[in-house]
Amino acid sequence: MLSDNDLRVLDIINKRLLAKHKEIREAVGEADGITESLQRLMSSDCIKSVEPMGERCFVITQKGTRILRDAKNPEKRVQSQSQQGFMTS
Repeated sequence: MLSDNDLRVLDIINKRLLAKHKEIREAVGEADGITESLQRLMSSDCIKSVEPMGERCFVITQKGTRILRDAKNPEKRVQSQSQQGFMTS
């Protein structure tokens, strides 16, 4: 389960499409837990680490995009699951 801080970091990366650690830290406004959130998001395959110009950056994956969308719109997630037959009445 992702924390609120993880979701904030994921949202920042989603908006920027490519974000450096420093940019994420500045956008969040605090340094506490950023590294841990990035590690948790990478281990759950929500983001990937890339080095386009020799500097480490982060990009969001399709899985991360879905998790972020579902976190922002929980009613849509339930609706889409019921349409797919995952929920029974």
